Amino acid sequence: MSEPSCYVKDGKIFLRRKDIPRKSQVMKKLGVKKNTFAGNMISRVYDYYFDGVLNLRKEYRTYYRKEFSSVEEFIEEHFNIEHNEAIKLAADDYSIKGYSYRSIESNIETLNFDESFKKAFSEAVGGLADED
Repeated sequence: MSEPSCYVKDGKIFLRRKDIPRKSQVMKKLGVKKNTFAGNMISRVYDYYFDGVLNLRKEYRTYYRKEFSSVEEFIEEHFNIEHNEAIKLAADDYSIKGYSYRSIESNIETLNFDESFKKAFSEAVGGLADED
């Protein structure tokens, strides 16, 4: 894979859902078992990044088709994203997940300071570029 499957920018996580492996695949690749300390930690990190994502195309078709003339315009104006970035997100069928430092799982963000963990998790899910 030449490009990361997901990236973090301005407090939002953008991802191509089709490129993200299942949680069980990530746990197997990292060599952790379910219901262990490491397994629970990986499960929580996985859920933090990949559960509750918003499919941009589906959101546009369902709620915003009358307000915006295209998916690109919807992404650009609704999420305040640059035009070139909006075109890329629409073309590659990205999904988005916002996160907050106030969330219950905000302590997961502290794991990003551990470079070896960050690299291992990133490789297990196909690449995670943190642009923040």
